[in-house]
Amino acid sequence: MPEWNDVGIILSAKKYGEKGLIINILTEAHGRYVGWVNNYKTKSILSSVQPGNLVTVFWKSRIIEQMGNFKIEQISSISGKIFDEKLKLQALISLCSLLEKFLPERESYSEVFFATKAFLNVLAINNELDNKLWIKGYLKWEIGLLSSIGFSLDLKQCAVTGQKNNLYYVSPKTGKAVSKEGAGKFAPKLLKLPMFLGGTEIIGSTLNEEIIMGINLTTYFFKNKLLQSINDTRITNLPNSRNRLENMIKKL
Repeated sequence: MPEWNDVGIILSAKKYGEKGLIINILTEAHGRYVGWVNNYKTKSILSSVQPGNLVTVFWKSRIIEQMGNFKIEQISSISGKIFDEKLKLQALISLCSLLEKFLPERESYSEVFFATKAFLNVLAINNELDNKLWIKGYLKWEIGLLSSIGFSLDLKQCAVTGQKNNLYYVSPKTGKAVSKEGAGKFAPKLLKLPMFLGGTEIIGSTLNEEIIMGINLTTYFFKNKLLQSINDTRITNLPNSRNRLENMIKKL
């Protein structure tokens, strides 16, 4: 009878039948798994399966091909720390939805797990001095996710000249950085590279403008590269939660 123990991050929990929950979870060693939890109305279970929670998980099934059953114990919770911060909550929901939608089941993505765990720790910090630093972290997380599931962005040197400074743009075709000199007459057709992702400081640009450059960049590659490369008719759009997050960020 197949079984394993692991550490995981809860992505979603949905009612199933009278007493059950279908749990979607990203684990450290076993990748994204779906399993069943009994007696979901138990208070301890409900609090343990909130999105973003770090948990210990035991999975067991009669045969490997079946969905199997989970036993879950909470290690730490994030939702309670950010429940009054709407933008952070939306980022959490967006993150979980992207992982659930784009990561194939039962394939190890340990680098994604650790990057997600690290970002959730950042999200839980209450930094009153600069409450937008975490948004930069979120966008870096999205770029890491893109890289892990099939489309890496090369933002360290110019694709045209090879230089590693004075980078202003990203090619929408290749995902590679382009310097101001390398762009030439094609500059209007290129995506802007914000400073926090390796670009050169644009005099006069605000933090909000930098963040919008970043989310425009990741949105473009999700929609025009990743989604176009997936041969699955069920995966044609970004999750609504990700679209809502983008709209909220652009209204800052």
